[in-house]
Amino acid sequence: MPSRVNRRQLVRSIDVTILTDLIVTEVLDSSSDDQDRKMDEESESSSDDDHTTTAIARCYAADSRYLSPRQWLPKTKELVDIIFKSDDVTFKRNSRMSRQAFYGIAQKIRDYKVFKNKSNLSQADPAEQLMIALGRFGFDGSGSSLWKDGAYFGVGEGTVNLYTERVMVALLSLERHTVFWPKTAERMQIRRRIEEAHKFRNCIGYVDGTLVGLEEKPAGSGEDYFLRKSGYAINAMIVVDDQKIVRHVYAGWSGGAHDHRVFVYSNFARFPSDYFANGEYLLADSAYPTSDITVPTHKKPAADIAENREFNPIHAGTRVAAEHMIGILKGRFKSLKRLRVHIKEKKDLAWAVYWIRVCCIPHNLLEKDPYDEEWTEEGANAEENEDDELAIHLQADSCQTGRMKREAVKQSVLGRY
Repeated sequence: MPSRVNRRQLVRSIDVTILTDLIVTEVLDSSSDDQDRKMDEESESSSDDDHTTTAIARCYAADSRYLSPRQWLPKTKELVDIIFKSDDVTFKRNSRMSRQAFYGIAQKIRDYKVFKNKSNLSQADPAEQLMIALGRFGFDGSGSSLWKDGAYFGVGEGTVNLYTERVMVALLSLERHTVFWPKTAERMQIRRRIEEAHKFRNCIGYVDGTLVGLEEKPAGSGEDYFLRKSGYAINAMIVVDDQKIVRHVYAGWSGGAHDHRVFVYSNFARFPSDYFANGEYLLADSAYPTSDITVPTHKKPAADIAENREFNPIHAGTRVAAEHMIGILKGRFKSLKRLRVHIKEKKDLAWAVYWIRVCCIPHNLLEKDPYDEEWTEEGANAEENEDDELAIHLQADSCQTGRMKREAVKQSVLGRY
């Protein structure tokens, strides 16, 4: 007879398939994100028969005595009530946000259809489900485990997982109105603010890469995800504006992929006219290509030239907003430091990418909610890229127009013309 672990893994695998299909068909159909285009190009849509078969398999796996006997355990939900009635400090420690901000997000998602049952059985209040999901988003490694959250909140492991999935689907329905590329008028406002504050004319934001750690080695080509300083990880490229608002997320590459390579395959590089106009560009660190749309800092030996020694600190001081934003994101939602997801096939990687994107949505909604600095760990915003030699090689291949663009930006910032 298969063990309980086998049954749980089977049900979990089917749940991921169902959730991924639901997110793609119900939430992300009109999304223009890079990873959605990539998935559309690489996979075919499932038929109605496939969905029916998957649902039947899930029910059989969950109910079959041949996989595992169900065991009743006494539970209490008093702690959930205690958290909701607690003082503001305790509430914020558990929800990762102020009470007012929490209820604001709960109100935005409470009427979404994923919280409505077709049967006479009612669900737990969406606010309660949100609190439990935030418990998983807010802690890394074993701290975000189903068992620990279930024991903490007085619900079963399966219930914790179900609540998390519902909240993820509901939050992703807000993505196109929360994490979006600014239109022409808004880009003009961003350009004006950055130029007035930092002298970078036509700059509309900052791009940076970050590593989302993984609790365990992915199956297959798991060595591609390994970095000697960070363990196993996923690479995520994030674009922010001057107000630390996430404007674009492109995630899913292995941690071993260089930021330069990730950018080259992004929609920014493939379809630049969809995002930039009239000389607009992003500031980037030296790992990124020098191009019409990215202006990175100078790498050695060019960094030792007098003008570049003057320009690089100004550039870095402006771009620090991106590093600060990523530090806030990972500090508030610590699961992004060490994600508990078992990557065995493509749908599992899609689940991890959705998790990253989901965390960016409340970040933008919490723009005015005070961040608790105790959540930030020392060294959390340190440079994560290990392959400096590759960065030097790739920068040597940067296009001539890109180098001319950076030179013009530099001269303008330094007041040479």
